[in-house]
Order: sequence, then C-alpha cells, then structure tokens
Amino acid sequence: SDFCRAVREVFEQVHETVDGNHPPELRADAAAKATVAAFAASEGHAHPRVIELPKTDEGLGFNVMGGREQASPIYISRIIPGGAAHKDGNLRRGDQLLAVNGVSVEKASHETAVELLKQATGKVKLIVKYTPKVLEEMEARFERQKASRRGRMQQ
Repeated sequence: SDFCRAVREVFEQVHETVDGNHPPELRADAAAKATVAAFAASEGHAHPRVIELPKTDEGLGFNVMGGREQASPIYISRIIPGGAAHKDGNLRRGDQLLAVNGVSVEKASHETAVELLKQATGKVKLIVKYTPKVLEEMEARFERQKASRRGRMQQ
C-alpha cells in the first residue's frame, strides 16, 4: 500500500541518520516522528519546501488556479513543458503555493497571487507543499460547477 511504502521510505531515511549508538529514547522519538510524517505523506500532505526558480522572459513556467474568491488555496495547476519550472524539476502539479518571495499567499485572491508572480524578478523563492488530493477535489468541484452552469443555460 501507499502507506506502507511511505513508512518504509521514511524509516530508511531515519535509519541512515539515527544509528544504534543513540539512546533508545531518541530512536523511539525519531521512529514516532517518521511514522507521523509517513502517514501524512500517504494522505497527500507534505511539509513545506523552498524552491528557487529563475524568472525568464517567458515567466516561471507554470500556471496556478484557486484563490480566496474560490474558497480554495492557490495551486500549481500546470507545469509548462520547456519552462523554468519544468527545467528545474522540483515544482509539481498539485503543489500548493504558500508564499512568493516571502509574501504569504495562503489566504490571497487568485489575482493577488498572479500579480506577485508577475512582478517577481531574478531568482524567485517559492514556498510550496505537495497536496495533490486536495487539488483533485478542487478540480472535481470546479467541473461540477461548470456542468451545473451549462445545465442551467440549456434550460
């Protein structure tokens, strides 16, 4: 299962850094934290990470969706092939955008987030976390809303 794979991966990382010479309490604490992290990862939650991308004439190489007005976080909805994000390889579709150059976008409107990304120059520091299940739910909700609007327009 995904959970067992995540636990094994985290355990292997912990095992490499916490060897048998450490006190049993430290090893137990590390194992407990690893299990919680693995469970969170299996549920589609992740710890925030920092990604720095060069701003080019073509932009940063990704699209976003969501925002306060849609009652959802800002998400990376598309990585543009050949763009800066694609070449860097660290940003993923399904990453939630938390901050742009130190400015939080967690409760921002779509327009505000896009404007911050457009105004950024040089190396742009993004803080993101990978939550693909939430993105899938959000996209499904948008599709239901579109279908509902089409149905009303056809009546």
